[in-house]
Amino acid sequence: MNNELTLHVHAFDCSAIPAEQHENIIRAVKKYGVALKETGRKQLVSGIRFTRHEEARVMNCPLEKFKVKSWLDNDGSGACNMLDQTSRIMRETGEHLASIPEEERPSQVIVTIIVFGRDNASVHCTYEQLRNEIALQRDVYKWKFFMLTDFTINMEKLGIAEDDTIIIRKSEPDWFKRPYEELTEKMTAELLKAQNEQQ
Repeated sequence: MNNELTLHVHAFDCSAIPAEQHENIIRAVKKYGVALKETGRKQLVSGIRFTRHEEARVMNCPLEKFKVKSWLDNDGSGACNMLDQTSRIMRETGEHLASIPEEERPSQVIVTIIVFGRDNASVHCTYEQLRNEIALQRDVYKWKFFMLTDFTINMEKLGIAEDDTIIIRKSEPDWFKRPYEELTEKMTAELLKAQNEQQ
């Protein structure tokens, strides 16, 4: 394992984010990225941004080169196939890690699922299947999972701990400022913990 490297994996449902929130999330994610860089840990980003009919993917992009703005376009449908897309990016990540020499594999993998409402468009994966996939990666391979959601049933049905779930409140003018501040705090703690363990 490469004890100096973290891989961030994101499954990002943007189908229900209105245009007036785009600048807010861009600002929040930029601040989040700066905080991650300041930990001094080497980090890669993989992920999938999805709506019902389209997606954007990135694999193994250095954190300092990752751009978020192109990830916000959406079809306005509100359709969410989070189960299919999260399962897919987890599977592809696992296959990639298995294909590279062990000494190149990141010692830390952190998955963040960002989802609005309940899945209403997946056709290949169920909540139970994804819950089992998450449990396998968490319990056997020691992946860490965080969730940002406006719907607590997602946390309960996927078996993600309450402490690792951050609730997005649409009643707040800026949906993303507080949630990303909370995620930043939790994520930097995980990164620094890995940094300390490598020393």
